[in-house]
Amino acid sequence: MTNTIYSNLIRSISQKSMVASNQAMKDLKINQQQARVIAYIAENQDKGLIQKDLAEVFHRRGASITSMLQGLERNGYIERRIPKDNERQKNLYILPKGLSIVQQINQIFDKSESNLISSLTENERVELLRILEKIDQNL
Repeated sequence: MTNTIYSNLIRSISQKSMVASNQAMKDLKINQQQARVIAYIAENQDKGLIQKDLAEVFHRRGASITSMLQGLERNGYIERRIPKDNERQKNLYILPKGLSIVQQINQIFDKSESNLISSLTENERVELLRILEKIDQNL
């Protein structure tokens, strides 16, 4: 039998964090993944953001991103516009309704992160970040 204590703990922490974030976002009528996408679009729309960019950043297949964007578009949070110089591509833009919830989304994510590290000392936080970055680069 293999030792999966590390992956089990990472999965448990991730699940608990996701459940808490989704609960906090219930009133916004979005889930954690949608919130991350809206916040990312708001931060990066001036860069000519396209769907492919989101697929790369969020490590999702194109179809998953398409479905999520369609839902966000239907709810009036974002829009996709075809630029004049490239009719095959659609740039992503946040709409006022989406912008109005970005601050709330960021507060929820900030609180979630604070909860994750609240019991750690500053040295432990630095070390945890170093270890997580090392793990992330190894994958």
